[in-house]
Amino acid sequence: EEEPPRKARRLEEEKVSCYAPLDFFLYYVRQVSMKHGGGRKPHRYVAEHGFPPAGISHELNLRFVQEHVRKRLAGKDLALQVILMGTFQAPDQPFCFKEVLPDLLAGVHAHRKENYRRLLKASDADKGALNHHFKKLQRVLEDRYVRGIDPKLIASGERKGDVYGYGEKGIYNAEHQTSVMPGLTHPEGLRWKLEHWPLWLERVILPLLSTWPDCSDQEAVTTFVQNKFPKLLPQGLETKIPVAPGRQKRILDLFGGDRAYASSALSQALLFAEMLKPTDPEHKRLRRHGLGAGTFTVRGFWMAYHRDRTFKALDTATFCPGFTGALKGAEAVKVAKHTGVELSCAEKGSINWSSWQTQLRFGAWLFALQQHTAEAAAHDRSLARAMRASGVEPLMHCSGRTLLHEPPRDDVRGTRGLAALAERLPRHRRQHGP
Repeated sequence: EEEPPRKARRLEEEKVSCYAPLDFFLYYVRQVSMKHGGGRKPHRYVAEHGFPPAGISHELNLRFVQEHVRKRLAGKDLALQVILMGTFQAPDQPFCFKEVLPDLLAGVHAHRKENYRRLLKASDADKGALNHHFKKLQRVLEDRYVRGIDPKLIASGERKGDVYGYGEKGIYNAEHQTSVMPGLTHPEGLRWKLEHWPLWLERVILPLLSTWPDCSDQEAVTTFVQNKFPKLLPQGLETKIPVAPGRQKRILDLFGGDRAYASSALSQALLFAEMLKPTDPEHKRLRRHGLGAGTFTVRGFWMAYHRDRTFKALDTATFCPGFTGALKGAEAVKVAKHTGVELSCAEKGSINWSSWQTQLRFGAWLFALQQHTAEAAAHDRSLARAMRASGVEPLMHCSGRTLLHEPPRDDVRGTRGLAALAERLPRHRRQHGP
């Protein structure tokens, strides 16, 4: 039989609805792997737009955070690692973050040196900068906010500034702006987060990451869950949770009966929920210093520690939190149809992303994609070769899986961009903390 012309084949492969559940995800992985690994030319749309690599370790933002912010700036100071990786998520814009880094580092150092005394004394009404370093930092943000705009337009009130941008302009990444702070301008609100979040990150997030059980230790997780969450999980992994309106399923069954995988995912889902809505009284009190930090911000720790067990509580092989950007990709690959699991079990269909149950249901989606990809790669040499060439290591981690949900963007995040970001970053200097 004569092979259909190339254009006809291309049109056929673009019909998402024609793919069996999960198979379009394989097509996606193959396409972005060809884009970043060389060899066969990918689909024109993938080639011309900035699709990130399936191997998330090669994505520019993550490489900047892991290789330069974390290793060069924070060194082995775990508290500073958590502070810098957490505050990076406030703008999620590496060029902006790099520009404010000198004042951010100096300001954080000053607050840590006095055990965050000024921040702890500040009332909710105190919205101004509490040391001169953060006053300077705010001026940097204000300069970025109006950079490149005709001063006459600013003076007339026709323009206020560029909230979003990349490179030399704007203060936020347009994809993931953290919440607006009531009563503050955009530069003031971002400065507030960069000044206050370090207290929350060091006094709440770091202790949680350090004391939560090793998620790979099933016995430790079981004991921890029994002691801390006896009402939530009376039967441990055998506990049933809603998976769709009117339907329930055992946690263990969400992960194909794999007890080790399910135990790890459950532990991390509970940790994620605890970070966002702490139950510890002191952590609750300090949560006000983390205002504006939501699902995407906290999810950033799983991204920053992708394939890294510095904190034993995290393991991206079995978990990565979901957020609203997941929904379009999930719909395209029909993962809910394949698994029978829906993220929302509410009548109105709203999704509570901060809920540990929602994150477990999302984890079941990732598990299905992970298993489907591994099985396909084991029987399809061309897929396996393309994945290896683009830097995807088997088994694909859950943090890599979520890249399906990122929309296309201008392809500015290459090696040259990383070098530009890393240029003139200061080396780590020992910080004097509390």
